[in-house]
Amino acid sequence: MTVLLEARLGPAVPHDEEIPMNKTPDVDVDRRAAADQDFAAARELATGDEAVELADRAITTYLDELGDVASAAQVLWFLGRLEDARGRTDLAAAQLRSAVEGFVVTHDDRATEVADELVALLRRTGQEDRVEEFLAWQARLLGTVTGEQTAGRRRAP
Repeated sequence: MTVLLEARLGPAVPHDEEIPMNKTPDVDVDRRAAADQDFAAARELATGDEAVELADRAITTYLDELGDVASAAQVLWFLGRLEDARGRTDLAAAQLRSAVEGFVVTHDDRATEVADELVALLRRTGQEDRVEEFLAWQARLLGTVTGEQTAGRRRAP
């Protein structure tokens, strides 16, 4: 399943390309402030469609205008929790998976915490088959980003 980050940014960056580690690009301060304000307002509202709209707007600004994957992943994590609380578990799972991807490609340790939350969500909702699918996907993603070869896959010459 291709998720939000990949849809906006393309597939995961191969391990031999430089990936900024938790560094924010030199950006327009006003855009960053607006995205930060949208995210703060979404967290304050914490429920409802308005919170989702503000968070979506923050994600768009972080990704499309600022190129800040780590901040977008943080908002996706928030959205995943919000959608889970609203009972929208499929949407929550997609948001959490996107957050994991964003944190992995930026080498952010929060990827593990979000992955654990996603696995717990899937198990809680009786989706053990999706747990196995997610864990296999995560292993492939980690192998792509770190350069480690995943079993059954061969690195291109």
